[in-house]
Amino acid sequence: METSIIVAIVTGTFAIVVSLISKFRRENHDDHTNVISELKNVGRQVERVGDKVDRHIEWHAQGGNVGGSANRDKG
Repeated sequence: METSIIVAIVTGTFAIVVSLISKFRRENHDDHTNVISELKNVGRQVERVGDKVDRHIEWHAQGGNVGGSANRDKG
């Protein structure tokens, strides 16, 4: 085989490999961006639950509805 054909095949093969690697890196970056966004959302939800629990504990500490639950008493 001629040298120029071998060079063309090798060059084309490496071009395809580099193109695939570049595509996977872009997809990986996009996936990480989505994961970070979801983790921030989960963090906000956990923070809200923590605030609710803190308020509930404070309510109990102030003597609120000792011995029963608000929903049970309404029934």
